[in-house]
Amino acid sequence: MNRDLAARIKEKALAAVEELTSILDIVKGEIPAHEFEQVKKGVGLAIGSIEMHVNAQLYRQFPDLES
Repeated sequence: MNRDLAARIKEKALAAVEELTSILDIVKGEIPAHEFEQVKKGVGLAIGSIEMHVNAQLYRQFPDLES
């Protein structure tokens, strides 16, 4: 993979994280607390997966993209 492709992937991954985070803003105060915690956990797991399986690999290959 070249750096330009890695940079494009990073931007898409960060956009995905932002979209996932926005789910919490939508449901906060609209659903019971126990349901919110379930949604929050799911969002957190999804973000963690993106970080571990996409971004971490990019950063290993192109450390300068981490900033």
